[in-house]
Amino acid sequence: MKPTSRHRILLTRTREDCADWAAEIERRGAVPVVFPCIRCHDIATAELREQLAREVARAQWIAFTSGRGVDAFARLYPGPTPLAPSIRVATVGPATGREARARLGRTADLVGTGGTAAAMAMELVPRLEPDDRVLIAVAQNAGRSLEDALEDAERIYVRIELYRTSPLAPRSDRVAASELGARSVFLASPSAVTGFCNQVRLDVALDIFTIGPATTRAARAAGLDVTGEATRPGLPGLMEALHCAN
Repeated sequence: MKPTSRHRILLTRTREDCADWAAEIERRGAVPVVFPCIRCHDIATAELREQLAREVARAQWIAFTSGRGVDAFARLYPGPTPLAPSIRVATVGPATGREARARLGRTADLVGTGGTAAAMAMELVPRLEPDDRVLIAVAQNAGRSLEDALEDAERIYVRIELYRTSPLAPRSDRVAASELGARSVFLASPSAVTGFCNQVRLDVALDIFTIGPATTRAARAAGLDVTGEATRPGLPGLMEALHCAN
């Protein structure tokens, strides 16, 4: 049996950030089980709002790597929406594109097809003019795959961190893993590891897959047996790790 054939995968990011991953997992024939273990907080300072207004005025592109980033931008940006037609919008996937349409009144000019920031970068870079400036709207603890790709291509960008993530607090009545009906768990950050352990009681064995070395270290420190670690960013790396383990 293919590991993706009706395989139930627990997703532990925020509900908003799970949307694109859930859609891709369904496309592959597996079943996403959305079980948020982290939450987000806007970085709602006057300094950030001023920086956002200044950088939007200078940008030719705004890149969103999650629907949560679009939502935070819509709340924190002090300027007018819809955005000026001269500003183009790139989103990591269709769900984030729909959020941009709903919250910003803009149809995304580029909708990523790979579901990750790294995949979006591969599609975005060829569309940039030499002097284009990209504003990247992300979480405080987001990875740098998009920035790395733009640097490698010698493109101009600015990263603005609009929100931060934190694990859900411990609960006295943790959910039994057997009640979740999942066979595998995807952990995409050390915060998700903490939130998962705070929310779930492991009464049955689950296959644990991590996004990278930092998350693996956090999982092992928390007493979890890691089944596999992604060797490339995002959901594709986790799906590869799942495939290799089955």
